Amino acid sequence: MKKKREETGDTEKIERMKKKREEAFNKARESHLVVAALIATVTFAAAFTLPGGYKSDQGTAILAKKAAFIVFLISDAISMVLSISAVFIHFLLAFYQSSIKETTLPDETTWKLFDRATLLTMIGMGTMIIAFITGTYAVLEPVLGLAISICLIGLSFFFLACGIIYNDLRDDIC
Repeated sequence: MKKKREETGDTEKIERMKKKREEAFNKARESHLVVAALIATVTFAAAFTLPGGYKSDQGTAILAKKAAFIVFLISDAISMVLSISAVFIHFLLAFYQSSIKETTLPDETTWKLFDRATLLTMIGMGTMIIAFITGTYAVLEPVLGLAISICLIGLSFFFLACGIIYNDLRDDIC
């Protein structure tokens, strides 16, 4: 009799742990979706509010021939496409999870999709920072000291990200 109670208690404990894992996964997925959607929104808006503005007579970008401006447009477009791809994967994930509702924990396919969406979002963040740096540089190029300062501040994102990743890897190895 006592053994059955212990088994029932263990089963309930396992079910609670599974439920917590599922809730944590869903919260992470929701926050990743919000981040990817925000990146898509910001990069879309940046494409139409171009640094330097437009030529009033032709409607073309004033800085269109500057290398920094071209890099801005390319990195902005890459960031938008990557973040929209991540949003799309999150939608696929929602459909996929609803089709396999008999299991409560995410399966291997769910984790692969989630990992890909996370990677796309992270790369999208990086290219968004590049767009910020190059767009700012294109506008501030006449004031070179300020332009370089802003570039260095923007690049600090990559130093911070690399430091965080390095520390995580070092902690996992040691």
